[in-house]
Amino acid sequence: MKYEIYIEEPKKMQPFYKKAIAEYEKRLGRYCKISCHIVKKEKDWAKYLNNQTGTQSFLVIPGEARMTSEILSEQIGEWEKTGEKKILFFIPALQEGQNRQTGTPVASSNCAGVHTPEDYLTVEDVSIKKIRDRYDLMPLILSDFVMSPSMTGMILYEQIYRGYRILHHHPYHK
Repeated sequence: MKYEIYIEEPKKMQPFYKKAIAEYEKRLGRYCKISCHIVKKEKDWAKYLNNQTGTQSFLVIPGEARMTSEILSEQIGEWEKTGEKKILFFIPALQEGQNRQTGTPVASSNCAGVHTPEDYLTVEDVSIKKIRDRYDLMPLILSDFVMSPSMTGMILYEQIYRGYRILHHHPYHK
């Protein structure tokens, strides 16, 4: 099984994210092949999606997270049983504090000043729908939180690692 993670990161990735991703790549080496690719713009994804047969492709976005570590572990097991060659994950750069659809700043509706993912982006967001439709990507929701692309990538690595640990009945702290 091979995983490729594409992170749309217009800015330079922080060193601590690179270090964490490198550590998870090392740990995952016993279970699978995995690689991380930084892209500057979403339109660059097209060259990575061309001629991808035998693959499943996902768009990792915030929303109402229903994917537990156990569910992801079961999904990894299914991918391995069905002979999937490659799984692709695409992580878009989100405009934190800004509605991606309208480009306007988001005003919080609660007194604590806490924004919900729906304030920023939903699976039905017009720009996200365009990306999903253009590249035929299935949504994957890991968290309710809106995070930087680098952090989302690091958490995706961690969740894949946790999934393999569960799948192989190896201990993993919760």
